[in-house]
Amino acid sequence: MKTLGIVAALRPEARSLGSLPLRAAGLVELSRSAILYISGMGAKQAQAAAEVLIARNASALLSWGSAGALHPKLSSGNLIIPKIVVYPQKGTFSTDDGWHNRLLSRLADQLEISTEPLAQSLTVLRSREEKLAFFKQNEALTVDMESGSVAEAATKANLPFMSIRAIADPLEQNIPISALRCIDESGRFRPFHLLGSLARRPADFLILSRLWRNFLTARTTLTTVAQLVGEDFLAF
Repeated sequence: MKTLGIVAALRPEARSLGSLPLRAAGLVELSRSAILYISGMGAKQAQAAAEVLIARNASALLSWGSAGALHPKLSSGNLIIPKIVVYPQKGTFSTDDGWHNRLLSRLADQLEISTEPLAQSLTVLRSREEKLAFFKQNEALTVDMESGSVAEAATKANLPFMSIRAIADPLEQNIPISALRCIDESGRFRPFHLLGSLARRPADFLILSRLWRNFLTARTTLTTVAQLVGEDFLAF
């Protein structure tokens, strides 16, 4: 039996895949045809997760979760299924054509989809200016911190690869420092760090509230996708 390996950076993103209890990080058996690794944020974590899934005999790899917009035409909740993933330090990777076509055939009538390139950043792009600069450097309309690493691992293992993302932070959405300090490298929530940061920067509260609402909009899109495509995400 073929098995899909899914990499999601954070547990709140992974919750869009179903109602199973999820750990903050690590391997989760989703079904007979899909296994999930909650990796934590960033290239190193995503690469390690992909390698674990490959060692578990995954037949295809999917990068799953939220993304940032690098262009004003994209809004929170927009679905991103790129044909190309740009990893600036490693090169450009194509998603699997057949898989991509199956996803679009199933989803295009239900959701607005962008297929423009997505690029991986090694750092969180916190401002409009940082996002626009990254856009000019990489000619990608969206950004995340994991898809390039998963794509590279899939390519080395000669496995089909796909990225499915939903916009959580539009171009104009700033990411306050408080948002970064409340999550550790593995994706675990640190409430006391958040409270301490907000005590020093109370203005961050409104920005964080808007960011959380945008993330929930993105997660609703991801939940809809998961419900429409089935356990193997049309990978096979």
